[in-house]
Amino acid sequence: MSRRMTWTHVDPEALASMLAFQRYVNDSGLEPSLIQIIDVRASQINGCAY
Repeated sequence: MSRRMTWTHVDPEALASMLAFQRYVNDSGLEPSLIQIIDVRASQINGCAY
C-alpha cells in the first residue's frame, strides 16, 4: 500500500481556500442536513473514504 500525500504541507494555500469555501457553504443558509448529504454524495462520486 502506498503512502498518502500530506496535502496540507504540499500546498497550504489550497487548504486555506478549501476551508474558506466550507465556511461560505456553512453560512449560505442551507440546512446542515442538506450540506451533509451533498458532502457524502461528493465523496461517493470521488471515491474517497470520507
